[in-house]
Amino acid sequence: MNLRPAVAADRAVLAGIHAASWLDSYRPYLSAAYLATIHDRLGAHWAQLELGEHDLLLLAVEGDEPLGFILAWDGEPFWINTLHVVPGRRSGGVGAALMAEAARRMQERGRTSAWLDVIDTNTRAIAFYQQLGGVPGAVKEKLVGDTMVPNLRINFPVLRPIIAAGCAR
Repeated sequence: MNLRPAVAADRAVLAGIHAASWLDSYRPYLSAAYLATIHDRLGAHWAQLELGEHDLLLLAVEGDEPLGFILAWDGEPFWINTLHVVPGRRSGGVGAALMAEAARRMQERGRTSAWLDVIDTNTRAIAFYQQLGGVPGAVKEKLVGDTMVPNLRINFPVLRPIIAAGCAR
């Protein structure tokens, strides 16, 4: 598996991974009408998304096959905006590798902690983040697609456990 910065030419691939992940995992939360247009919506989102100089967008690939991506906005703590893995490749180390690489790169920039939000009923993802040293925080309503959904804040007070977990795979 190769982890590399995503480039402009990858935007359609990112949108495809994102849509596949939402169709697989977010169906209980989003309206059928919204999901019917998910490819167009996420295609437009990724086509226009602007990244700052220190933001991080990584793509995992194996040969020519895209496996997943992570988007992290710079700051202290830095915000892991989104992590998506192709549904058929979940639980195979792709997410851990992306998290570890993002944490490593942000640590090189002097960042010491991170956070993310996850749908509060996504027990599989919550357990994954806790294995990486994530600490559950408050629950708040957040707009996901066209629906307000309870999201659990996961804080990573230190980056070392994320980096170590990714290296162990």
